[in-house]
Amino acid sequence: MKNVISSYTMIHMPIEQTIHTLLKNGWKAIEIMCEGHGYEMLSWDQTRRNNLRYLLNDCGATINFHAPITNFNPAIDEIAIRLSTNEVWNRCMELVEFFKSEYVLFHPGRSTNHEIGLENIQSYFREKILEMPNESLLILENVPPYENEIGTKASELISMIEPIKNRNVGVCFDTGHAFLSSRGEFNEELKKLEPFVKVFHLNDNHGLSDEHLAIGDGEIPFDIIIQLLKEGIEDYFVNFEMKSVEYANNSLKTIGLLLQE
Repeated sequence: MKNVISSYTMIHMPIEQTIHTLLKNGWKAIEIMCEGHGYEMLSWDQTRRNNLRYLLNDCGATINFHAPITNFNPAIDEIAIRLSTNEVWNRCMELVEFFKSEYVLFHPGRSTNHEIGLENIQSYFREKILEMPNESLLILENVPPYENEIGTKASELISMIEPIKNRNVGVCFDTGHAFLSSRGEFNEELKKLEPFVKVFHLNDNHGLSDEHLAIGDGEIPFDIIIQLLKEGIEDYFVNFEMKSVEYANNSLKTIGLLLQE
C-alpha cells in the first residue's frame, strides 16, 4: 500500500503552494490534479520544473499526475478535438518523464454517441501506450454518471484495457464515483475490476453528489477495499482524494486502524 494525497485537497490554492504545504504535512507522494490549479504545470518552463524536482528530491517525495479533463477527450475523433487531446497527452508525457512519475491517470472521455466514443477510446489508448515512459503506469479511472461520460461501469473500463494487453495499464477505482454510478452494486463492480486495479481514489459521499468526504462521513461501504488492502496481493497506490488535508489525514488514520482489526 503506497499512500498518496491528491492536490485536490487544496484545489483553491496555487499549485506550488499546495505542493509545499503537503510536503510540510509529511506526505511523500502527491497526485497532481491537472484540472484546475495544476493545469499550469503543463506549460511550466524548465526552471520551474527543475526547482520542483530539487525540492522533491530533498524531501524524498514523488509526484504523479491526474491528467486534465478539459481539452482531453479521445472519445471524439474530430480534428480540432483530437489535436487538443494529443497536445494534452504530449504535455503530460513530458511531465511524467521529467519527474519519473509512477503513474498518470486519465478520465476516458465523453460522447453523445456512446458506442462510437467507446471505440475511439479503445483505439486511442491502444496506440498511445507505445508512447508511455518506461515503467510508468497508464491508469484509466471510473467516472461519475454525468451526461455522456464513458467509463462509469466496470464492463466499459475492462473493454478499454483488455485489448491493450500491457502490464503497465490499469484502473483507478474511485469510491465516490462508483457509489454514484452503482450504489447497489458497489462491491460487484469492484470485484469485476479487481484484476485491473492499481490505484484507489478514496473518498466518501451519501450517494447523491461527489462530496469528497473523509472516510466514515458518508455511506460508502469500505469493507471490501480494506480486505483487499489486508490481502496485499497488489501494492496499490491509495490516494486520499478529499476536499481538505484534514479529511485526508483523518482518513489515513482511519484506514490504519481498520487494517489492524
